[in-house]
Amino acid sequence: MKLIVKRVLLCALLMVSIWEGFCLEQTQYVNGRASDLPTTNISILLSRNFPSPDLSYILLDLQNHSWAARNWERSGSAVPVGSLVKPFLAIAYARSHRYKFPEHTCLPRTCWLPRGHGRVGIVQAVALSCNSYFLKLGTGVEAREVRDVAREYGLRGPPTTANAKALTGQSGVWIETPEALARAYAELLSRRSQPGVSQITDGMRESAARGTASQIGTEVPRLRVLAKTGTAPCTHTPRAPGDGFVVAAWPAESPHYLLLVREHGRPGALAARTAGRMIRDLEQQP
Repeated sequence: MKLIVKRVLLCALLMVSIWEGFCLEQTQYVNGRASDLPTTNISILLSRNFPSPDLSYILLDLQNHSWAARNWERSGSAVPVGSLVKPFLAIAYARSHRYKFPEHTCLPRTCWLPRGHGRVGIVQAVALSCNSYFLKLGTGVEAREVRDVAREYGLRGPPTTANAKALTGQSGVWIETPEALARAYAELLSRRSQPGVSQITDGMRESAARGTASQIGTEVPRLRVLAKTGTAPCTHTPRAPGDGFVVAAWPAESPHYLLLVREHGRPGALAARTAGRMIRDLEQQP
């Protein structure tokens, strides 16, 4: 009987240890304190190969639900993130329009691309980060609805007074913390089979292959990646015209890693080149 009791106690202690380990792992993912970050070969590799003070990044291990590497000063402080908020605007629009996205003609001088993008749907609009298309979505949904969706994904969302332009990420009105944004995209990818979300992830695949994040595809041509770019007002001192953002997850079929990058003084399309090089180096590690 004593032997049985000892074995039961041993099993109980083992289960407590496993549970504490699981909770610690979740703490690394949810709270993201610097003291919780492991010193890994991945973080050493990135800090060695990408030492630029103009570069900030967060790398999530989506399978282990933990931070794999991070080099982002004040990553818990909210900053403008530009077009990286567009997917959450799109989800809010889809929910209020029976999950039907419009087609739209992006005319010259109505978008960041002077000649316009022509006729686009949601997949092309995500891939090309078409301001004109998302402005149309922004006029068809209330800021409150967008904020509700954003908060469902762990974001603070836009102010309820935000106009359609602000809902697209322009003007720097909608701000988010890098940590929350990375987790929100991780949640987005976990729902990629859902209506309204699947079209967005299809657009992210196109973005990395032929869209604004195509520099990623140039750096890792044999790897399928999901990506979204953005350019936001600079928050550095001294100020630059803007900061480039990119979120990238790979492999596209079943993402293992999610990388969020900000590059000071460069547009999102060029930040995608840096993200592609980071992915290339990570994929080449033993």
